[in-house]
Amino acid sequence: MSLLYFDEWRDTRATIRYIAQIMGKCCLTVKQPEPLYKHVMLTVNQVGLSTGVLKKDNHEFEISLDLLDQLLIVKVDGKEETIIVKSGRTIKEYYDFVFDTLLDNDIEIKINTKPYHIPYEKTLDKDDKERTFNPKTAYHALRLMQQAQYDHYQFLHSRNIKDVKTGLFWDKFDVTSIFYVEGNHEYTVSLCYYFGDKYRESPYYVIKINPFKQDKINLKQVEPSYAEYNGKDGSFLIYEEDLESIIRRDEMLLTFFNSAYQALLSGVSSKLSHHEK
Repeated sequence: MSLLYFDEWRDTRATIRYIAQIMGKCCLTVKQPEPLYKHVMLTVNQVGLSTGVLKKDNHEFEISLDLLDQLLIVKVDGKEETIIVKSGRTIKEYYDFVFDTLLDNDIEIKINTKPYHIPYEKTLDKDDKERTFNPKTAYHALRLMQQAQYDHYQFLHSRNIKDVKTGLFWDKFDVTSIFYVEGNHEYTVSLCYYFGDKYRESPYYVIKINPFKQDKINLKQVEPSYAEYNGKDGSFLIYEEDLESIIRRDEMLLTFFNSAYQALLSGVSSKLSHHEK
């Protein structure tokens, strides 16, 4: 599958990110907190993004962004209302649509309207700048999200990891699988797919353990050799563009995940052994 480099879809990506933040902030406000912030994740499904079913004021509702049919959908007690997502609309229009629809159905929700991790001039409820939305590019992005989930599942299945949540973390806009190190809830593992940024044009995969131990990590055991290590947060990184031309791309990515995971676990095992003495 061809890549989307940062500059290729900067404007459409921004539109999707703002809408995803509106959706995610509803999850944050309504859902019961879960460990590792799993409750704020958006589901990546066959057609786009979804909050899943939320409950408030004796109603059930769901907010979905359909990237195939270019629709923002609010479903309350089985009844749907939609607005077309297209170039020329503002974030304020999408915000008003969501919260006016909810209020019309006697559901009152208040969110923090300041966007997270996005430079902004106005809050979500006041952002009246006309935005860009390219349907073809949006569909391409959805396919990449789905591919990222598939790649995560391949690794998780290979390790028989079951207590895991996979979805879109809307604050930094990354597809993430997050789980505890088996047998030790002091450590969490994050498997992430980032779409790139102004510093990294190519999408990339990251695997890291929190909290990480800076020493006792065998960097030489990580494959392939062009994988990168970030000593600041203890993460391993591989660029999608380095995998794109490889015939057995999925196999190489799985090798990276497993070897990096083992390297990171070596630091955890070292620390555990130190505590046991």
